[in-house]
Amino acid sequence: MPPRSKKRKPNPEPEPSSSSSSSDNDDNSEDETNQLENIQIDLEARSPTDSDRSIILHFLEQSFGNSMKKSVLDLSLLANRLVSQQSCGSVFYQPLDEIEEEDDDDDDDESPVLGICSFLHFNKQQNQQLYTWLMDKCSENSQAKTILQTSTCGLFINERYMNIPAEISVPAIRTLREEITEQLDYWIVHVKLRANKKDLNAIHYMNGEEEVFEQHASASIDYQPIQSNANDWIEKRRILFVSTNKLDQICSDIEQKLKQ
Repeated sequence: MPPRSKKRKPNPEPEPSSSSSSSDNDDNSEDETNQLENIQIDLEARSPTDSDRSIILHFLEQSFGNSMKKSVLDLSLLANRLVSQQSCGSVFYQPLDEIEEEDDDDDDDESPVLGICSFLHFNKQQNQQLYTWLMDKCSENSQAKTILQTSTCGLFINERYMNIPAEISVPAIRTLREEITEQLDYWIVHVKLRANKKDLNAIHYMNGEEEVFEQHASASIDYQPIQSNANDWIEKRRILFVSTNKLDQICSDIEQKLKQ
């Protein structure tokens, strides 16, 4: 049996996994590194259940913004659909037998869900609201619009607390690919970014592996979510269109990136 891990609360702040500038030498960089240190724990995967709806909704709000109107994109409905498709997608948790009690007053007897890796199929008939939302975001990008209108696409859901290490991503992606039975042309990846207000060229990927998806993307669109920009950060999102024939190379590149 692997060694038991110390129980720690996930940190909802982003890990500055990469940047497009050299601003990592800022005075606060050392404090950020200490605060955002990854947790080294053993995680297991299972299919989502009804009890996971609220945390899945939390992760969707983390991705799309916590002020999204239901009339624009109903995140509760998307959470329900992620739970209902039992044959596709996983949530990640730390097993109870791997957790040490911090003290006698700790009454948290459940294994909290720490992340999700799943997929939502959509078109003009299935998950139509998601299709309409994407068409609106891509209205000024002719290549992205053509892909949405003429190709079979699905939305890749890749969310976790930000101090859960990226090493979980490769086995999760490979398992998800095995679970997807429909022939697809493109994965659509919804990337969370933050820009430093002091240096707008300093872009941080909140899930570091998604930088690799961007390197293989056929099209990308940037927008700002309906969400407050706290502290020194400006929230950004990037929609990537990634051909499925690039996924083998992407998994290989992510593995290489994690070894660096």
